[in-house]
Amino acid sequence: MLLRLHELDQFEDAALVKAKVAALFTGFITDPDGTAGDPALRARQMGEALYARINPRHELSEPARRYAYATPVDMAKELLTLRGESTMALSPASLVTRALHTTSDFPIILGDTVGRVLRDAYQAAPSGIRRLGRQTTARDFRAMNKIMLGEAPLLEKLNEHGEIKAGTMAEAREAYKVETWARKIGITRQVLVNDDLGAFADLARRMGQAAAETEARILVTLLEAGSGNGPTMSDGKTLFHADHGNKAGTGAAISDATLSAARLALRTQKGIEDRTIRVTPRNLLVPPALETTAEKWLASIAPATAADVNPFSGSLSLVVEPRLSSAARWYVTADPGEIDGLEFAYLSGAEGPQVESRSGWDVDGVEIRVILDFGAGFIDHRGWFMNPGA
Repeated sequence: MLLRLHELDQFEDAALVKAKVAALFTGFITDPDGTAGDPALRARQMGEALYARINPRHELSEPARRYAYATPVDMAKELLTLRGESTMALSPASLVTRALHTTSDFPIILGDTVGRVLRDAYQAAPSGIRRLGRQTTARDFRAMNKIMLGEAPLLEKLNEHGEIKAGTMAEAREAYKVETWARKIGITRQVLVNDDLGAFADLARRMGQAAAETEARILVTLLEAGSGNGPTMSDGKTLFHADHGNKAGTGAAISDATLSAARLALRTQKGIEDRTIRVTPRNLLVPPALETTAEKWLASIAPATAADVNPFSGSLSLVVEPRLSSAARWYVTADPGEIDGLEFAYLSGAEGPQVESRSGWDVDGVEIRVILDFGAGFIDHRGWFMNPGA
């Protein structure tokens, strides 16, 4: 027998009410904002909500507010419910275990949270030497050949026939490549069941700091290669070399005389065509042992006589790099935006540390992989000066 139209409407209403009541008994009312059809969107919302509990200063987006007070166990329960699995009579540990092994969303949620905390710590970690380099991107893992063009040819007076002669530009080439650096960490099932977000956040923060530390150590190792003289350049000479005119003949402490010599060496650098080029000294790079001395020589004072004027007040910015191995060696550098020098690169589309996650096999919980595709090299020697110190 056919149902009348109004009876069909009543049947559908009853079915809807029944579905909502069932959802109430199994966890959350599912899909109030249309995320059931988009697991990736729901995972981001849950991940953001966990991150907001770790970082109360973060303002939750409107879609993520529904998870503002949800624990990892609550989220595991909802994910299982959305898959049509019964969660009745399951303990918190069983909910987490089943969510880890039956849905890929749960590891993604935790990976999203770790990624947010990790990036905060990574960006906050101080790195002096990184400020002195120029950032770029690499398309792949092959060596990047950096070509430097020489100075443009000078203009010549036209002869009576009006003939314009062709000029040429010399070039030099340096190369480096991006490499992959990675580590794996585990978030145990116990941490998730206990809702121990403190341990969760601490682990993520430490990995963010470790990623920044990895970058800084790569840059410092590059700078201090060759027994402190830097890497070997394409001309067969180290970065800091007498023939490059960027190394003090005798090591000495920071003073008016030695800073003046460093500034003069940069100001009178010759380009590929052996013509004087413009190099403006901008930074004084020192290890922590020389920080106080450097501050004195760069300080602003009110001189009583012309002889008391500090010529370097305001002319150089102090950069302290705690990872430098020598307590005496110091450097004067140009602005990386003005002239080629130290350059570092990330793989295109993967700037900074990247986070991947999956249900753990080696750990009873979730495995988080932190991957950094990073490389660095010196493109030119003319923007850096080194004094071995004393």
